Amino acid sequence: MPRTKEQNEEIRAATRSSILSSALQLFAEKGYAHTTTRNIAQAADLSVGLMYHYFDNKESLLQAVFDFVMARIDAGITAVLLANPPGERLPRLLQTIFDLLASEPQFWALFYMLRTQPAIMAVLGDGFRERTALLRSCFVEELSEAGREEPELEAYYLYSVIEGAIQQYLLDPDHYPLAEIVEKMIVQFGGKHEPV
Repeated sequence: MPRTKEQNEEIRAATRSSILSSALQLFAEKGYAHTTTRNIAQAADLSVGLMYHYFDNKESLLQAVFDFVMARIDAGITAVLLANPPGERLPRLLQTIFDLLASEPQFWALFYMLRTQPAIMAVLGDGFRERTALLRSCFVEELSEAGREEPELEAYYLYSVIEGAIQQYLLDPDHYPLAEIVEKMIVQFGGKHEPV
């Protein structure tokens, strides 16, 4: 009995997801430059020809990996922005960022390793910078609403604190006091600022 259209779409989605996960893993572990399309196809248990049915080349696969990762981050952040009024979003944004991190530390460790490779940044650097600027602009808006005197500078500082916490957590997820650090960030950045 032939498969239905829905079954074919499910198989396609599962295959594409397998390719993306394999590529993310290999790009992070071996480096983008040292990972071949053959390596990725083998890891995804596919032929190279079938993999090319999904992606034109290694660069288009890298872009798809980036979009895949960013979609996970964007979904969480968008939900917070839609569910909370301006001035009340920052604590939820911080909690969401670190909930995403804690839910899949291996995934995020691979993503961070991927992000530090010069060959990756040559292709995706603009995309990373654009996404960073968008999130930082959310921080600026929230810090402005909270009455901070230098919201742009504080947004850069907050982003640096977040990045540092993520790196420290990924180095030792079993011992890093993530919940306490997130709470400390929320207390430091999330409340209204009263001038002295």
